[in-house]
Amino acid sequence: MSLEIERKFLMEGFPTELPCIREIEIEQGYLSIEPEVRIHKATDRKSGKQDFRLTVKGNGILTRTEIKTDIAESFYTEAVQMLAQPMIKKEYKSYAYEKYILEVCYVDAEMESAFFYGEIEFSSEEEAKNFQKPDFFGKEVTVEEDYKMKNYWKRTRGV
Repeated sequence: MSLEIERKFLMEGFPTELPCIREIEIEQGYLSIEPEVRIHKATDRKSGKQDFRLTVKGNGILTRTEIKTDIAESFYTEAVQMLAQPMIKKEYKSYAYEKYILEVCYVDAEMESAFFYGEIEFSSEEEAKNFQKPDFFGKEVTVEEDYKMKNYWKRTRGV
């Protein structure tokens, strides 16, 4: 178990002024909302390598507990079949920004609810609170419950 300390921002698109260091496609679905239990498949755009993961997240705003474990593709495939709703699809890019990694996702590109968001993870709450965002990060939505992916899942999948 680890602590996830992150801030989230609405973005206008993928940054063009930063070097992109990783591109992946993600499919993500929720086995449970409370507690938050999700599965996802990540496909690296360069290598084609796929990773499958089960993640359990605690409640919280800036900081919350998180448990991640790799799972077999067969477990992922069987779990997806248990979902009554379609997976969330994300185009995901990582960028070097100062001493941080900015992760930007384009969520559900083909849906009316599509949006971009960016996240930065920090090593402490103090570091997170002291971080000064640049204007191109857009509006901060760290404390807005609508922008938690589990709530997006509920809202857009009719759960």
